[in-house]
Amino acid sequence: MTATPHTGRRQNKWFHYGFIGLAGPLCLAFLIPFARSQSGMGGLNQLLDGTGDLQTILTDMLFLAFFTGLLLLISVAVSGRLEEESMLISLLLGLLVTGAPFLLFLQRELLQTNLVYEDNGLIYGIAFLYYIWLLVFRAVRLSRWTMKNRTLGIAIVGLLVAMNITLGMVGVTTPVVRITFAFLPTALIGMLFGPWIGGFGAVMADILGFIIGPGVGGFFPGFTLSAFLTGLIYGLFLNKRDVTLKRIIMAEVLIALFVNLTLNTIWIHILTQNPIAVLLPPRLIQNAVMVVVRIATVRFFAGNKQMKKIYAKFSTARH
Repeated sequence: MTATPHTGRRQNKWFHYGFIGLAGPLCLAFLIPFARSQSGMGGLNQLLDGTGDLQTILTDMLFLAFFTGLLLLISVAVSGRLEEESMLISLLLGLLVTGAPFLLFLQRELLQTNLVYEDNGLIYGIAFLYYIWLLVFRAVRLSRWTMKNRTLGIAIVGLLVAMNITLGMVGVTTPVVRITFAFLPTALIGMLFGPWIGGFGAVMADILGFIIGPGVGGFFPGFTLSAFLTGLIYGLFLNKRDVTLKRIIMAEVLIALFVNLTLNTIWIHILTQNPIAVLLPPRLIQNAVMVVVRIATVRFFAGNKQMKKIYAKFSTARH
């Protein structure tokens, strides 16, 4: 019995789910760290320090080579089938699988868990960021950009992510609220490139800002989720549409009510154990002020003539 195109697509779908969505991420984020822990790990560190026996060093190097080879193999499997819907689902599944141990590792002291291995932080981080990169790459690759605009678009996203990190470190402090403009690059990414790139750009800014910036406190995945949702909302309301004052107000009010006042208040409650009734009143005042600042700022840049030219050239709204 001959195979039909439908049968081939179905087989590809299950290959995507099985290898790219489950088996690959499980090997990257669970099996390899577990195997390194059982073999004594630290082989690479011992090689750099000039200590340790040859067998431990070679065993650890073998695990790291397998880790690198698996990343390359997944890249090859992904690159030829980016347009398939099953690939998107597989990448999102892989993001969840690799994200769980990475977030557990970052919160290991708070959660007091033994489910992750201390010396595998770099392995967890690379696996998680790798799947974020694959999703961003897919979104960029399947956009309407020409090759020239795609390259420039990636550069613009990178520049805006860097601006997000920088603006998050500075601000104007008033007796009522500390005003920062880190939201503006996130809004511009969502406006220009859509909800998915807007969301993942905000995630990259959040994670990189934690790694390289003098942040207050440790990393918390709830705030990363909030960052993703903020970029997603900007893209949903402002991309492929006329950026009117009404749409800006709708986006900012939704972000303020759902992301800032609801989700972020819950995250702060989890971290500080302060009652929500204590946290909410000052946050209501802060967000009331910031909504006005955000609406005015986004409106100003959206109405700028140079910004409109950039939007017309790079926005995925182009037909």
